[in-house]
Amino acid sequence: MGNTGYKFYETLEQYYTDDGTSTGETKQNVKTDPDYIAPFQDEVDCPPQVRFYNTMQTRTVTKNNCSPGYSGSAVTLTASPNQFVSNESVLDANNQAIVWLEANAQIYANNVGTCILTPTTNPTVPTLQYAYYGGETMMLEWPNYIDPGSITYELYRSINGGTPMLLQTSTDTFYYDKLSNGVTYSYQIRINSNGYISSYSNTVTVTGRS
Repeated sequence: MGNTGYKFYETLEQYYTDDGTSTGETKQNVKTDPDYIAPFQDEVDCPPQVRFYNTMQTRTVTKNNCSPGYSGSAVTLTASPNQFVSNESVLDANNQAIVWLEANAQIYANNVGTCILTPTTNPTVPTLQYAYYGGETMMLEWPNYIDPGSITYELYRSINGGTPMLLQTSTDTFYYDKLSNGVTYSYQIRINSNGYISSYSNTVTVTGRS
């Protein structure tokens, strides 16, 4: 325990009153005794010990208990000024704060942090398939793509070798088209996964016939 600036006697020694010599007898300094000596201030022999307090310390960690497809937010835990005390130095008080942060920051982040959807930055390139039954009947289809969040399919078509034009943006995995006799149609599709676009699929080319 650090010095308080007060002197206290644990035991009392008996003296002769005529010459001031010791009788050799001692006893405990007990509050209930009539000759009890209470603690008294003596900052010369018992200077009060200096107390040092920490400065503000922080630790930032990422919430790490989110479900697959989600990432955790960054959370900062703070050890406030004067939260930890040392009889040695400010550095020691700061080290106490740092140890506390290391032990508690991850728990705190997992409790108060949020889970954020992690979009796939490189969506799978889809495979476009088709069935043509002659005349006007044409059906395109492609596998369903699984990813957290918003998924749409962008279908492009060009006619007779012209510039591909966006034909449809949808969550559907199929499309019916009407073809004209003798006209050549080319189709491609790509995936939009949370704003990240895949490469174009294979090209399906069909010429309408009666």
